[in-house]
Amino acid sequence: MRLASLTAAAAVFAVLLPLAAESPSTRTIERRLRKALEDSEQRAASGIAEDLEAALRPGSMIANIRKAVRFDACREDIYFLAGDELEGRDTASAGHRKAANWAAERFADAGLKPVGDDGTYFQAWTFGKKPNGKPTLNVVAYLEGETDEVVVVGAHLDHVGKGQPGGWSGRIPHPLAGSDVIFNGADDNASGSAAVVEMGCALGKLKVKPKRGILFMLFSGEEKGLVGSRWYVDHPIFPLKKTTAMINFDMVGRNADHEMELLGADGSPELAAAARSVNGQFKMQLKIPARSTGIYMQSDQYSFHPKGVPSLFFTSGLHTEYHTALDHPDLINIGKIEEIAELGAALALEVANLEERPTWVKIDLGPRLGVQPGEPSAKKRATLGLDEAEGAVTLTSVTPNYPAAINGLKAGDVIVLIDGRPLPRERTLEAFRERIYDSEKQVFTVIRAGKRIEVTVDYTLKPKKEESK
Repeated sequence: MRLASLTAAAAVFAVLLPLAAESPSTRTIERRLRKALEDSEQRAASGIAEDLEAALRPGSMIANIRKAVRFDACREDIYFLAGDELEGRDTASAGHRKAANWAAERFADAGLKPVGDDGTYFQAWTFGKKPNGKPTLNVVAYLEGETDEVVVVGAHLDHVGKGQPGGWSGRIPHPLAGSDVIFNGADDNASGSAAVVEMGCALGKLKVKPKRGILFMLFSGEEKGLVGSRWYVDHPIFPLKKTTAMINFDMVGRNADHEMELLGADGSPELAAAARSVNGQFKMQLKIPARSTGIYMQSDQYSFHPKGVPSLFFTSGLHTEYHTALDHPDLINIGKIEEIAELGAALALEVANLEERPTWVKIDLGPRLGVQPGEPSAKKRATLGLDEAEGAVTLTSVTPNYPAAINGLKAGDVIVLIDGRPLPRERTLEAFRERIYDSEKQVFTVIRAGKRIEVTVDYTLKPKKEESK
């Protein structure tokens, strides 16, 4: 039997032992077995890539980074951060604090410098207004450089906690969730947090000293409206005029293998060139749109961009478990976390060592629709009478004073056509986000109260306030 086969068999056996005690459903057994085989195959592929890099370019920084970022460490990170013990890592919760303490310990073990309050790895702030505000914190760890300039590499550590689903809380109902009330946030954003921790640990242990320092940050309060990152840019540890770039990672562990979207390239040609150059050594399938979409405003890099800091945003996109109680660790593509951690570490070094600081270009995000999209469940699809090949997007919420609401779209509407074009059954949410804003006016065909109607949306109507994630 080949080594790969033996490894796969061992992985299956390791899954079967605890399952025997749990007596789970057949569905659960099948899912866990598939995950064990996937992890085994990705672990083997990672080892081959590491050995090949070491053989072709022995001692190179890429070879060293591949060796330093470990598949099993990424897996442990995800299962810890998205475990039930942390209860969804809500801002200012005990679970979030446990996650922050864990990250600080990892950064300390890697030799990164604490630059937070009183020589710690924490920047404390208060969520909410006095007297009911709750203490929370951002995690900060510094890799020293040769100059006083700095590159920020970040991800948000918080999620939405636990409790009954509801639009007000950022929680979306899912028909398969049952009695599960913990919104684990494995992809959103244990995935990005794990990647940033592994980047920091890899570069710290390699004892590199780039031209500019690198500040690794894990923000709190992102799910509450980018509050932690906004606090940082208003109370920066390093002056913003000395902050040459910000690279953010949010939801990087799902969807197709090796694929990742990079937004913000239109905000700095030098950062875009650096990302393309570094990725040439990793071969991820980076989708870099010429124009960033509205989703660019929905994660922490957007706190930095309006302040004149060139900012990039890596994401693997939305999925049906987004903000539901089913965003679990066993759905995460661990190999993808390892890949983006390696690419991110190399990119951070590349940007930190650029001869000239990147230029900043204001990103024109254009109009925003003002909706929270989701995909209807199988039961809902049957109720609506949708064909098997017909894609559909449910509007779980519609923000007042935005074009969607002003022009008559409503929460609960199910969009099936945009300008007469059907949505695809696969990767429906991505197609939806790509097709909106194609012109100043668009016609949406929606199912409402069992009937198909057309709603024309005029994007030239100006929104009055920012849309939150």
